[in-house]
Amino acid sequence: MAPSDFHLLIDVGNTFLKWGFFRPAAGGRARENRLESGHALLEEIPALPAQWIRYPVPRRIVISNVAGTRVRAATIRALEVWPDAPSPLWLVPQAEQCGVRNSYRNPAQLGSDRWAALIGSRALVGPRDAMVVVCGTATTIDFLSAEGLFKGGMIMPGVGLMLRSLHEGTAALPDQGGDFADYPTQTIDAIASGCQTAQAGAIERLYAREAAQVRDLVCLISGGAARAVIPRLAIPHQHHENVVLEGLYQVSTSA
Repeated sequence: MAPSDFHLLIDVGNTFLKWGFFRPAAGGRARENRLESGHALLEEIPALPAQWIRYPVPRRIVISNVAGTRVRAATIRALEVWPDAPSPLWLVPQAEQCGVRNSYRNPAQLGSDRWAALIGSRALVGPRDAMVVVCGTATTIDFLSAEGLFKGGMIMPGVGLMLRSLHEGTAALPDQGGDFADYPTQTIDAIASGCQTAQAGAIERLYAREAAQVRDLVCLISGGAARAVIPRLAIPHQHHENVVLEGLYQVSTSA
C-alpha cells in the first residue's frame, strides 16, 4: 500500500500514549489539520493495531517517548500493523529546531516531551514570552523568551503523584477521589483540594516572578491533568489540549 498524505504523531508519556493523524500543511497548526486522534494507557499499546489498521499507511511518523526502552519496543511492534510504514523519527532535543533554541548544558538531556511542548508553544503564541505548563504524571513549567530561547524550567510531581504519595507515605490517608472545596470537611476532599491548590500555587508563583521581569507574558497550559488545575488558577492563561502533539506536528512539517 502506498503511503498516504497523513502524518502519524505519537506522544508517549509516563502513563498514556497519545496519538493523532494529521494532514501536513506548512505554516499550519495541528488542531486545524487533525483528522483523528486517541490515547491508550501504556499497557494497552499492544491493542492499538486493531484501531490503526483502518487507517492508510502514514507518510511520516514522529514520536516523543519519555517512557523508556520497553515502551519504545512496544510502540515499534504496534507500528508493524503497516509493514511498509516509514521508519519513525524519534524526537531528540537539538540545540535549535523550529525557531526554538535550547539552553540546556547538554541539549539532548532535555525531555523530548518538554522540547516538543516548547516548539508547539512557539507555533501557538508566536514571538512572545511564554510560560509553558504541562500537567501530566509530572508537572513541567518551562520558560520561553520572545526571541525563541528556552531559558530553563522546573519539574514537580503532578496531581496524581501527589495524591499517591500521600496515600503510600502515610498509614491512614485514603487513596480515592475527592472534590475541591475551599474549606474541606472530609479527608478525601482535603487531599484533593490540597494537591490542586499546591499545583496552582506553584504555577502562580512562577508566573508572578516571570511577569515581573518580562512584558506581555502568556501562560500556556496543557496536559491530561490540566483540567483539574485550571479552575484553581487566578492568573490569565491559555489552555491547549496537547501542546506536545502540536510541537511534533511542527517538527513533522518542517523537514
